[in-house]
This record gives sequence, structure tokens and C-alpha cells, in this order.
Amino acid sequence: MKIFFQSYLEVLKRELSLVTHDKDIIIIILIAPVFYALFYNSIYINKSEKDVPVAVVDMDNSEFSKEFIKRLDAHQLTSVNIVVADPEEAKGLLNKMNVQGVIVISYEAEKNLKLKKGTTITANLNTTRFLVSNDINKAVNEVAFSFGNEYRQIYFQNIGYNSSEAEGMTEPLKSDIRPMFNTSETYGEFLIPGLLVLILHQTLLIGLSESIANEREMKTLSLLYELSGRNTFAAISGKLTFYFIVFGAYAYFFYVVTFSLFKINFMGSVSAVIIMTILFIISTSFFSVLISSFFKKKILSLQFLAFTSYPIFLVSGYVFPTHSMPKVIQVIADCLPVTPYLNAFIRITQMGAGWSNIIPQFYHLSIITVVLVIISLARMKVLFMKNIE
Repeated sequence: MKIFFQSYLEVLKRELSLVTHDKDIIIIILIAPVFYALFYNSIYINKSEKDVPVAVVDMDNSEFSKEFIKRLDAHQLTSVNIVVADPEEAKGLLNKMNVQGVIVISYEAEKNLKLKKGTTITANLNTTRFLVSNDINKAVNEVAFSFGNEYRQIYFQNIGYNSSEAEGMTEPLKSDIRPMFNTSETYGEFLIPGLLVLILHQTLLIGLSESIANEREMKTLSLLYELSGRNTFAAISGKLTFYFIVFGAYAYFFYVVTFSLFKINFMGSVSAVIIMTILFIISTSFFSVLISSFFKKKILSLQFLAFTSYPIFLVSGYVFPTHSMPKVIQVIADCLPVTPYLNAFIRITQMGAGWSNIIPQFYHLSIITVVLVIISLARMKVLFMKNIE
């Protein structure tokens, strides 16, 4: 045990020395995580957008249409940039993306309302951008709903009902929709936690892969193996300890400081996040060791993981549900450490989940970790023996 510990410390000291003399690794593991965390997340610091530009085609030119335009412009999500009478002019503005939507108030809209006939407000939305189209749609519906309630209430009062009765008949069945977690219903609240995990995952994968691939490129695997007392576990764990400490510190910075800085809720069990993050860093580290062990040049390892780390994040189910993906992709996703981790992490931090709620994800990540450790050590043992020979 004493010999193992001494060998382990020697490998750790060697890794510290190698990292401090490698500018590529320093940039990836010491500069990139903090820069990305602050820069990427600052884009979403306001969390939600407001004053999405829209054009209104006012074909009615009535008191109703003017009031509708006024309320739409006053809504926090939309800003009426221009009012026109020609639909083609508004369409041209939409095609040029000077506006993100065109709202059409039909001819004789006010007259139809006074005659107690229905009228249609048409919203033509730029659905190439789902966020802005949803915001415009929400604003138009809320403004139209407010008018609908007012006209229905006036109608019932005119036929003899008092104001309270008219109000009840205006909306006999009320919906009470309450967002339970992302209470502000903002894009930033959804995206920032996932971005932090993505940054942690990518920089750890790439930074560690640089170190492993560099050993093969410089033909120093035999030196590493001898320094570890020909103990594969001592050699790999010694190298990984530095990265575990650094990225453990980053995880703390991200989930405490960055969450606080960008006002992101942390609602669940701290101990659950700590245990899951430890498993995640270990599994991602061994995953990086396994992948990079197949590259003989540092640049090739960097290129491969730089191009694949983001697709790995995409198939994790965070931005699109895994169950809606092709079966092959689902199987691949289930083999990746980031899939169960993200699932558990979001539920803990944003939904207030505790240990009892993430047991399946804990077992899933634990199994992946054990499998990756075994395969990675076996692969490195083969490489060490080849280089000794």
C-alpha cells in the first residue's frame, strides 16, 4: 500500500509538471471553463426577451383596431414597430426580418364585434425562430383574450345581468395555470444550467484527452508506467487526480457562484448534487482516457473530441427528449455519462428533487462509471505493455 501511494504521488507530481509546461492544456482546463461560463451565460443574463418587433396591418382603421394596437405595443413581449394598410408591405418587412411577425386586423372588425359577430385577428409568425414566435403568439392571445372578455361582459350586462353575474358568465370555466419550477418561464432559466454542465463536460473531455494523447505522441507511456511501479491503476489515477481537483473546483464555482451571479434557483439536495457530480467527473475522466488512448497525436484527439463533445450533449436529452430520438441514438445516449447526470442535475437543482427521486439515474451513472473504469484500465494496460516491449 505504501509503495502504491508513493508511486501515485510521483505520477501526480509528474502530471502537475507536464500541465504547467503545456500551453494547450493550460488554456483548455484553466482559462476556457471560466471564460465560457461567464461569456456564454452573459448572453442569457436577462433570461427572457422583450419588445419583439412586429408589424400590424390595420385594415379596419377603427377605434377597436387602434386600441388593440396600443395594448399590443404596451405588452412586455412585443413592440409594434410599424402600422401599415398594405399586407404586401408588411410581408416584405417580415421577409427582410425587420419584424418577427405580422398581425392582421381584418376589415370591419369593430363593426362585426358591435353586431355580436366573431372577428379574426391573424398572426403571421416567423417560426424559424421558435422563441420569438412563441412570445408574439402569447402576446397576441393575451391581448385578444382581454378584448373577448370585455365584449362578452358588456353583452351579458346589456341583456339584464348585473356586473358580477356577467363576469361569471364571461368566463364560466377558468383555467389556473401555474408554472411550478421555471416560474418566470424564461429561456435563460432553462438554458444556463445545461450550458454549465456542457462547459464542464467539454473542457474536461478535451483537456484530459490532450494529456493522454500527448503521452503517446511523445512516446513517454513507458516512463509513466515505470514511475507508477508498473501499476496501471496508480498511473491513471495519479494523472486523473489533478483534473478531478480542478474540475471539482469548477463544479463548485459553477453551481454556487455562477448560479448566484445569474440568479438561477438551486432548489434540491446539495448532497445529491455533490455525489452525482463526483461520479460524473470520474466517469467523464475515464471516458476521455478511453477515447484519447486510440490517438497517437494530440491534435487528432483534440479535433475528434472538439467535434463530438457537443453532439454528445445534444443526444443527452436536454434539448430534445431522448424517447423521440431514433432507437440507435437512444442506445448511444444511454451509454454516455452526461445523460443520467443531466437528467438528475436538472431535477435536483430546478425541481427540488432529493435522493429518492434520482435513484435510477444514480444507479445508471454508477454502472457507466464502473464499466468505463474497467475498460479504460484494460486498454491502458495493453498500451503500457506494448510500450514496455
